[in-house]
Amino acid sequence: MTLFGSLTSGVSGLTAQSSAMGAISDNITNINTIGYKSTEVSFQNLVTVQTSATFYSAGGVQSKPRQNTGLQGLLQSSTSQTDLAVSGAGYFVVNEAALPTLSDQYLFTRAGSFYQDEDGYLRNTAGFYLQGWPTDASGNVTTANTSLTIPNQNIMSTDYLSTINLNRVGGTAAPTTTVAIGANLPSSDAKGTTHKSDVQFFDTLGNAHTMSYTWTKTGRDNEWDITATPPMGVNTVTLYSDTAGSSVYESIGQLEFTGTPANDSIVKITQTENVSGTATAVTLTYQFDTSGSASDTTLVKQVNVSTATTVAQHVAALEAKIKAVDSNFTDHGGFTNDRVNVAPGNASALYFTDDGTGAMAIDPSGLLTSTGAYACKQEETYTVSKTTSTFRDYHQFSFDGVTLQNTATIIINGITYTLSNAEGSSDNDTTIRMDSIANFLSDLEASIEANDPRFAAGAANVRIRHIGDHATSLTATAYNTLVIDSMDFGSFNIKFSAAWSSMPKEPDGTATYVANTDFAINKANGITFDSKGLPTAFNVSEVDISGLDTGAANFDDDSLNTFRQTLDLGTVSVANGFTQFGAEFTPGFITQNGSAFGNFAGITVNTSGLVTALFDNGETRPVYKVPVATFVNVNGLSGRTGTVWNQTEASGDYTLREADNGVAGQTIQASLESSTVDIGDQFTKMIIVQRAFSASTKIISTADEMLEELLRVKR
Repeated sequence: MTLFGSLTSGVSGLTAQSSAMGAISDNITNINTIGYKSTEVSFQNLVTVQTSATFYSAGGVQSKPRQNTGLQGLLQSSTSQTDLAVSGAGYFVVNEAALPTLSDQYLFTRAGSFYQDEDGYLRNTAGFYLQGWPTDASGNVTTANTSLTIPNQNIMSTDYLSTINLNRVGGTAAPTTTVAIGANLPSSDAKGTTHKSDVQFFDTLGNAHTMSYTWTKTGRDNEWDITATPPMGVNTVTLYSDTAGSSVYESIGQLEFTGTPANDSIVKITQTENVSGTATAVTLTYQFDTSGSASDTTLVKQVNVSTATTVAQHVAALEAKIKAVDSNFTDHGGFTNDRVNVAPGNASALYFTDDGTGAMAIDPSGLLTSTGAYACKQEETYTVSKTTSTFRDYHQFSFDGVTLQNTATIIINGITYTLSNAEGSSDNDTTIRMDSIANFLSDLEASIEANDPRFAAGAANVRIRHIGDHATSLTATAYNTLVIDSMDFGSFNIKFSAAWSSMPKEPDGTATYVANTDFAINKANGITFDSKGLPTAFNVSEVDISGLDTGAANFDDDSLNTFRQTLDLGTVSVANGFTQFGAEFTPGFITQNGSAFGNFAGITVNTSGLVTALFDNGETRPVYKVPVATFVNVNGLSGRTGTVWNQTEASGDYTLREADNGVAGQTIQASLESSTVDIGDQFTKMIIVQRAFSASTKIISTADEMLEELLRVKR
C-alpha cells in the first residue's frame, strides 16, 4: 500500500504544480490587463492518519490559489480624461447594464479604463458601466429617484445610484451675480458732471444685456451719486444699499413701446396716497384715444393721439397726459419732476423713477396694438420701489388731514416757525398764518426763504406742492405738501412740536415723523471719498433686475429665481476700485462672472470623486460623485471575467464611501492602475514549478520500478 500511496502522492504533486503553472500563465498573460490582481498559489500538505508508529502512509500536496485583490498596482498616466484609478483602498461600483434592473448585478472593479459609449454612458473596456451618485449644481449628492428626498449613500440601487451619462449633461449658461467696477472720478469736476460705465451681464438663459451706471458729482465735496439705466427688455432696476434688500437707493421702471397702441388700449398706474391722513390706493387708467373726442373721468384719463403717427409721438402724448392730470408727476415750485419722463436716447420708452413720493405699480397688460399683440415689451404688472428716506434728494411732508394748531411750531435748520391765528400779511417774520393748509404752506415757504439764508428766495430747495390731485386741470394753489431738499452744506434737522394734533406724513400716507424729535434731512450719496482720494463709504451694494423679456429669471434673491447682482466698487480706504484724484475720468476695470450658453466640452474628476462638467464658455458644473466601495476582507471577493469581483460571505458587506475620506482611497483622473504582476517573479516561480513537477514525475517513475521489482519476486 505504501508504494501505491507514493504513486498517489506523486500524482497530487503533478496536480498541484499544474495548478501553480496555470496561475503563473494567467498572471503572465494578464501583465498588461488594467486593474488585474496577480494570483499567488500556496501549497498545503495532505496527511494520511498514521496507524502505526513504525510505518508511514504517504499523503500528498494540495494547491491553494489566492488572488492578491488588495494589492495596489502602479498608477500609469493616460491621455483620456475619462480614465480613472483608485489610489488606496476601494473599488469602483459598476453594473453589467446601462440601465440596471433588479436582475442586473452590481459588481466591483479597479479597471478604470472608461470611455463614453454611443449613448454617452461611461463604460470600461470589459463592458461594465460606471455608477455614481447624482449631484446638484452645488455638488451635493441627490437621489437618482427624484421622488425620494433623502439620499442614502450606502445603498446600491437604482434609487440612489445611476449610470454616469455624459450625454445628458447638455449645455449651460451662468447668470452674472457679481459685477466689479473700478475707475478714477476726477476730484476737480463741477457739480452735475457725469461719467458713465457700460457693463455687460448675462441672464440665467445666457443672453447678454448691457446696463449703464452713471456717476454724478454732487454739490458736496468728495461725494458722487449713482444711477443705473435699465437695459432694454427689463421691467425694473433697483439699487439696494444693503444685502438684506431693505434699503432702496434708487428704483427705475420702464415702459418700452414696440408698436402703436390701438384705440381704447390702456395702461394703469397705481399709487398709495395720503388722503385726509389715511393711506389710500388709487389707480389711474390712461386710455389711448385716436378720435380725440373722448372725455376724462375721475380715474380714467384719455390720451389724445389723434394726430400721432409714430410710436415716439404716442409715448410723448402719454408722458404729457400723466404730468397734466396727476399732481404726483407734475413740476412744482420751479422744480422739474422726473418721476416720469421719456427715456434719454430712446424716444419709444418711458422711465418711471420714485422720488420718495411712493411706490408705483405699472400695469401694461392692456396696451395692445390693433392686431391684439402687445404694444410694449413689458406685459405684466411691475412695481417701482419706494426710495428709502436716507437716500432721497428731498423730503416731503404731507399735511393732508392735519388740523393746524395755534402756537404749534416747526423748527427747520435751527429756526423756529410758529403757527398763529393773529398772523398779518407780512411773510418776513417767523409767525405763520393757519387759516388753511394751502395758506399755511405758502406762508411757511416764504418765511423760510426770508429768514434762512441757506434757502434763497425763488430757489427750488424749499417748495410746496399738491399730492393726490387727479383732475383734468390741476389746481396749482391746492397745496398740501412741503418739500425740502437735502442741501450741499450738509445735514440739518426738522422738528415738529408736541402741540400738533397729528404729525404730517409721507406722501403715501406712511408715518415717519415723531413730535419733539429731530428728523435729519440729509442724503447719503452713492460713493463718499476722503481728502486723500480714497473711498470712505459705498451706499450701493446690490442690484435687483426684474422682468427680463428673454424669459430669464429675475435677479431678486427669490429662491425660485437667482441672486441679486453684487456690485463691488472697491474696499473702503483702499485704492482697489473707485478713487477720486485730480486727474481725468479713468476707467480702471469692469469684471463680472456669468457666461453665455456653452456646450459640454469634457469633465474633471477630483480626488474625492466629484465629476465636474466643463463647458466651452468657461463654466463648470458638478454632475456626479463617484463612490468607492470598501470591504473588510478584500481577498475574500470572488473574481469574475472582466476584472470584476462579486461580494461574498468571506469578503463581508460593502460600504460605500466618498473617495479620499476615511479608509477610502483617492480617485485619480487620467490614470490607470497597472497589473500587479511582476514578470521576473513569475518566471522565477515558473522554474521552481517546473522542477517540482519533474520531481513529482520522478516519484511516480521510481515507485513504478519498485512495483515492477515486487512483481518479479512473485515470478
